[in-house]
Amino acid sequence: MNLFGGLRQRVGVVCAAVAAAVLVPSWIVSHVVIESRSPRPLAALASPSSPNPDGRPAAPAPTPEDLAWQKRWWIDKTARLLRGGAGIGPDDDLEALMRLPKDEIARRFMDDPRFGDTILDFNMYFLGFKADSLKADGVYSRTAFDFSNAVSAAQALLTGGDYFKLFDFQGPYFMPPLRATPLDDPPAPADAGLAPQQLRRKAVAEGQAVFAELLVFLTGKPAPSGYDACIMVLGAAMQNPALTQRVLRAFDDSEVFFLTRLQAIAAPLDAYEKAAQEECYARPGRQVDVKRLAAAVQAAADQYARMFAEISRFEPSAYRPRSVMEFRPFDPTAFPEQTPWLAFGFEQGVALSNSSTNSNRRRAAYVLKRFFCDDLTPVGSESPQQHVGGVHGADTTCYACHYKLDPMAGFFRSYGAYFFDFSKAPIIAFDDLTITDRNKYVAAWQAPANSPRQWNVGYIRSPRWEQRNEYGESLADLSRIIRDAPEAKRCLMKRLFEYSVAENQTIDGGYLDHLTREFEKEAAVNASVAMKNAIVRIVQSETFLQRNADPQHCYDRAPGARPDQAPPCRVAFILEKHCGQCHNRATEVRGNLDLVSWIVAPDGRSRTFPHLDKDAHQLSPPETLARIVERLSSTDPNVRMPKNRHMSSQERQELFLWAQQELARQSKRATP
Repeated sequence: MNLFGGLRQRVGVVCAAVAAAVLVPSWIVSHVVIESRSPRPLAALASPSSPNPDGRPAAPAPTPEDLAWQKRWWIDKTARLLRGGAGIGPDDDLEALMRLPKDEIARRFMDDPRFGDTILDFNMYFLGFKADSLKADGVYSRTAFDFSNAVSAAQALLTGGDYFKLFDFQGPYFMPPLRATPLDDPPAPADAGLAPQQLRRKAVAEGQAVFAELLVFLTGKPAPSGYDACIMVLGAAMQNPALTQRVLRAFDDSEVFFLTRLQAIAAPLDAYEKAAQEECYARPGRQVDVKRLAAAVQAAADQYARMFAEISRFEPSAYRPRSVMEFRPFDPTAFPEQTPWLAFGFEQGVALSNSSTNSNRRRAAYVLKRFFCDDLTPVGSESPQQHVGGVHGADTTCYACHYKLDPMAGFFRSYGAYFFDFSKAPIIAFDDLTITDRNKYVAAWQAPANSPRQWNVGYIRSPRWEQRNEYGESLADLSRIIRDAPEAKRCLMKRLFEYSVAENQTIDGGYLDHLTREFEKEAAVNASVAMKNAIVRIVQSETFLQRNADPQHCYDRAPGARPDQAPPCRVAFILEKHCGQCHNRATEVRGNLDLVSWIVAPDGRSRTFPHLDKDAHQLSPPETLARIVERLSSTDPNVRMPKNRHMSSQERQELFLWAQQELARQSKRATP
């Protein structure tokens, strides 16, 4: 894979900037299912006591044969979901499974080692980077290792640990087996015929040879003069960029990404170069401490050797994991600074690039979408307590997104190209190869002088009610915010439903809240147990039971819900939650509008809310919907609904989009 001219070439620019600072997919789940032997459709297996919504006669009661075959079909579908795509096979005792209740069957499948593949696959789906396939011929794809929080959470779930590691942006690094196939680029003549492992050994040895040559000279008898020692060491340091490229020639882009972020080559080279500059530029030749130079070179050589000794443990001849539990973390003691690995790996580093003008907004939008299910649909915004003008995002139309986007971007303010950390540097380099002063760049997120915070950084729910917001400074703070946020847990349940059923399947908001409440209650004790219980609930849901589900229909409701004569399930719960306290009857005091009922419109073809004019005549559906859109998107607090109450941006977006789509549908129907 050759990215923008090759990461090996591009990384030199970023490394040079760091050195200067130091020395100076939508996816729909598809399952192959057992073919039905029954001529009757699955819908015919519904209880005869459940009338159809359109008033048709209820389906006849299913026969014992129908029920048996339905359960076999469900068992196979559940097996495929929970065992990494593997359905019922010759090693399964289907008759024994048929005698078990569904929840126990699901839990048996979750005890299978292949469940680790399912949960890792789901975690990657949640993060927005689901792979087409985790494995090929039993070998994990390299992408499966790239998301350290996804791997950590999968391993935690399998061992009853902290599944919320999925929300952590720092942690261990799970290195994939090193490349076993030749690079795409043709080798140099001197490297022709070398296998990938042989080329890596050769390249690493070339770096070790440079250290060895320096040490022989510096520790020789008689000892070199300070002048000669400086000439030798500084001369070698001038060749460090070329040496870096010589070592990197044996690695592909994803491996170069890892080596560069860890400064596997740069850190030891920079360390001895810095020592040489301090000795040779600050002292006369006679006063140069040659022993210090030798010690610095030896320390650099040892660090280089430790790093590549650990890397060699991941040669494909020695490391070939067969399950998620066999994924091995890289030894952090081999890191130059032993800092936690940033969870944004190679795939995210490429996809979430940050230019000098983007100001990390792409990364902020990613976090809001994947962890909070906030698509940033511009639906107007509440008036802020203090509106700042003169900056991008201050305009009213822009502010609808930027009030959330810009403070979230601040968590990444010190991360430049490929998420490299520039917090200790005076400059910052971006993916467009622009370099700028870091202090000037991060000043955009400094809080006003009278603020209780140093940084205007956080998860902003409302610009009007600041007490609803969560503030922080670091990625560790962002992880804490996500772990505590109810929106993140609701988003997790929404994604789990999509993954298990279908991404475009409508889910009733009340049912989603029910799943979330049960999950939150259980996760307070053990998040892994809570996640498994949530999976069991979903595979037993009516939606999961459908073979050809209608994407617009809600098959599951919250306990005690009464859907009769209620608005469409996509928005019924939102309307009841935020609007029903006032607009529950079409009377004058309530704006002549009832938002919890759904009646036949005067045209006899469509349905609408009870909504009366001053003469008590029913208004047309398009007029009602247009007023709803206006009230949802208005920035005027006297017009904006719900009045003087907070509605989450996610729910406002959902209701607004539904109203727009319904309005478009009604308008199209009215067109001759």
